[in-house]
Amino acid sequence: MLEKLLNKSKEFGFSDLQVSVTSNIGPEINVFKGNIDKNFIGSSKKYIIKGVIGDKASTLVVEKNEGDFTDEEISQYLSKLKEDVLSITAPFKNSIFEGSKEYPVVKEKEFDLDKYSTEDKIKLIKDVEAKCLAYDPRIELVPYCSYSETISSLEIANTKGLNLKKVNRYGVIAVEVTAGASKDDPQKQLDFKVEVKRKFSDFKADDIVKEVCDKALAKLGASPCASNVYPVLMDKEAMRSLLNGFFSMFTGEAALRNLTALNGKLGQKVVSEKITILDDPLNEDAIEQSAFDDEGVATSRKEVISSGVFKMFLHNLKTAQAFNTQPTGNGTLGGNIGPNNFHIANGDTSPSEAIKGIKEGLLIKDLQGLHAGLNPISGDFSAQSSGFLIKDGKIDRPVTLIVVSGNFLKMLNEVGCVCNDLEFGYDGFGSPSVLFNGLPISGK
Repeated sequence: MLEKLLNKSKEFGFSDLQVSVTSNIGPEINVFKGNIDKNFIGSSKKYIIKGVIGDKASTLVVEKNEGDFTDEEISQYLSKLKEDVLSITAPFKNSIFEGSKEYPVVKEKEFDLDKYSTEDKIKLIKDVEAKCLAYDPRIELVPYCSYSETISSLEIANTKGLNLKKVNRYGVIAVEVTAGASKDDPQKQLDFKVEVKRKFSDFKADDIVKEVCDKALAKLGASPCASNVYPVLMDKEAMRSLLNGFFSMFTGEAALRNLTALNGKLGQKVVSEKITILDDPLNEDAIEQSAFDDEGVATSRKEVISSGVFKMFLHNLKTAQAFNTQPTGNGTLGGNIGPNNFHIANGDTSPSEAIKGIKEGLLIKDLQGLHAGLNPISGDFSAQSSGFLIKDGKIDRPVTLIVVSGNFLKMLNEVGCVCNDLEFGYDGFGSPSVLFNGLPISGK
């Protein structure tokens, strides 16, 4: 059908046409108190049709979950797109991309989730919920427990001969537990675990249950610590949240609009030499790997910051043209710039070793409210946090209702060590835990 769309475009006067097709399909099963709360297969398919006539261009988005376009529909959509293009007043600066000279080879990983029955998956997720509730009397409730699978694909074809397709497939278990020291405990504690796998046998219910329950139980009895400047070991998940929040400062879009503190600092040391930040779409430890971005540009491993030195901004086709440089393979369908396994490189210190060297400090496990307390332009942030007080190299007690604040680039200049526990999330970001020499904490 894509070929039919491309061929038909000439009849409507398009000089070039590109069609991107995204599809997502997969089951979702939720259980609550031993009963199936939800069991359905979601499906979506979207066509993004970009047409060029002379120096003008526009995009039409069509959702059609089943079947191909009829000839009448193709004519209808192309006619609408032509009308949109001709109404544009600003010239189109980016040409339809003809493709990269070569693309990396992505090693295909085994996926076997489709070989297991729905009954197998229901049993697994029911086991997770039941084992959480039986793990400890203080685990009072499992508010959320789900199993889902995602098969997502992207196909790009255009009149310049580009023709690419990629598919990502994985399964997800997500579980949340509530813990209380007693039924009347006013400070109930929540924790959440997301496990992503490609093979069904890799889901270990006992391991998932132990991790999420232990984390919730460890928070019981938490209270604020005294306000002070403390050495802070930022846990890998909290650090990943910060990296996600400040991603835009590394993009060509922010540089183009002068909305990043990194403007004018290419080639300069901007953070500690212990910090290297990479964008590596081919990293085999990450959940997804990709040979090309949503614009059809080949991807590659890139050191954005190398041993503290700022090396490059990430670009899509538009910002690369504006800066007279090459796109980096970070374009998205929405015209933005996105991460492809954007992460802080692993260090060589274990988190337990890092804790041993702290006389009095904090292990921060959770950051809340970053969407409101973070400024990606200046790098400043402030977030309500929770975690653990460290004394004499050991975990002392849980802390909560504290606020950690600072400046992202400045704190990355005050790194004590980078740990070796790098982990990727399925949001395209990853980080190990990082020890900072001192961050201001507001407590009691």
